[in-house]
Amino acid sequence: MFVNAIKTYVLPTLILLCFLCGSCRAGRSATSIHSLQPDSLQAAMLDKALTSVYRDSFETALTCIDSLIIMHSGYWPAYVIKAGIVFTEMTDDEDYKKKDNFIALIDTSLAGLDKFLKRNPDDKWGLFFKGTALGYLAVWEGNHGSWYQAITKGLKAGKFFDDAYKQDSLFYDACLGLGNLHYWRSAKLGIIRNLPFISDRREQGIEELKLAIEKSRLSSTAAALGLSWIYIDRKEYRQAAALTDSLIKQGIDGRTVLWPNAIANFKRGDARRTIEKFTLIREGLIRKGGQNYYNLILAGYCLGVAHYWQRENGKALEYFNEILDYEVSKEVAKRVSKKLKKAQDYREKILNSRRIPNSSDCQNCRK
Repeated sequence: MFVNAIKTYVLPTLILLCFLCGSCRAGRSATSIHSLQPDSLQAAMLDKALTSVYRDSFETALTCIDSLIIMHSGYWPAYVIKAGIVFTEMTDDEDYKKKDNFIALIDTSLAGLDKFLKRNPDDKWGLFFKGTALGYLAVWEGNHGSWYQAITKGLKAGKFFDDAYKQDSLFYDACLGLGNLHYWRSAKLGIIRNLPFISDRREQGIEELKLAIEKSRLSSTAAALGLSWIYIDRKEYRQAAALTDSLIKQGIDGRTVLWPNAIANFKRGDARRTIEKFTLIREGLIRKGGQNYYNLILAGYCLGVAHYWQRENGKALEYFNEILDYEVSKEVAKRVSKKLKKAQDYREKILNSRRIPNSSDCQNCRK
């Protein structure tokens, strides 16, 4: 039921958090032309952008990055980060009208990074950002293009993350990127993993993310979020809920974190927490506006089911009626058809439970 949520919302967001967490809190000034590690001003602006993304304030995040680009037009990581923010907002809305902007930003960043790495092939930051940009293209191809291209670009991204890690074994931002790529690439292989020449690297990916959580001061949040989605993929919902609960307690409570928490609680049948988190998601989407209803249908469906679990049929019926009344595009209608069918089934159950037997029903009961 939530495969699309992982495929179209989670992976781009994880990549964004990987490089934002890795770069925003750099402790050492990097004014050298031989490294793309951000200096103190760049770090401060990137940190503000990251905080804004965590709070679902995409406009503020983009303003920060645009200001940085105006001041340092040749700082190529800023273009990668801006592409990440654009992609994350598109997935938050489930609307990809800004795809040309996203592709243009990635193309610009790759061209600049290629020139930089020709002069500085061993800069771990340059390697890291090149891997991040390629990772975005891999996700885009996987969602909207060719799986062959997705795999090809994903392998290239992994190579750059690996090269960055080889430059510094304590550079856990690269370890974070490797962990996500290793797990999800293997997870998508299905039965092909059983072939003798194909390695299953899911466990390696999990261990790399745990290492980042435990030892990285820069990327522990992104690693925890990444691991929570992996737990959902593995049907280990209690662990996913616990990880994201810890983030929420730290004040990291935007939809980036609320989605995996809400889904994990829904899948484990926790009605109270499902209602609590999906209510926050739904209210945030409504405040933002401009929705194509895909995410609102998902949230409304889960809220209806959770209230049904609690025998609050009136409230459940309100949510089911609402999502069934949405006027959606043909594309969205196709994608949510199964959820709407289930909502219709729940509505019929509730209405039938309220139906007052007529005289013929009573006669049949007595037979």
